[in-house]
Amino acid sequence: MRFDVKQAIIDRLRATKRENIDSVVDYMENNGFFTYHCHRHHHYDGGLADHAWQTYQVAMRLNAERCASNPEAPVLDDDSIAIAALLHDLCDCFGLRDISGHGRRSARILKTLGFKLTFEEFLAIRFHMRSHRSKGHFLYNDALNSPLAQLVYNSDRKSASLKRGSEI
Repeated sequence: MRFDVKQAIIDRLRATKRENIDSVVDYMENNGFFTYHCHRHHHYDGGLADHAWQTYQVAMRLNAERCASNPEAPVLDDDSIAIAALLHDLCDCFGLRDISGHGRRSARILKTLGFKLTFEEFLAIRFHMRSHRSKGHFLYNDALNSPLAQLVYNSDRKSASLKRGSEI
């Protein structure tokens, strides 16, 4: 039996028990998140969901390694990792038309759905690509110093290099 990425994502998001998470899941289901391809990588039907799940899996592994190698490292909330990693490319449901503002659009969709992000989650989603266009943003340095934003950035890059079905 093939692993069901869609159900795994939905189950993990619902496990956060965050207010309005069902609105987010409905949005994902009704706007192609589980069927659409990802932008420059994972360019196949369902690739967007595969990339989100891989990003989450990589983030959990990197976070465990970070904590094991540095017991003094700040503890990151597993639910925050799930939210930021799984939803960082939410705006790609309709296909990426313009890379500028990519993270900002995902954060805006979540806000429109009534889903409240923590400040760290917002930074991780908003700045997950670290675009040179974002360097002048007043929160850019906060994102560079945010352990969650760094984790999602590194996990997103790692996932982008993985092939379909690759071991994490």
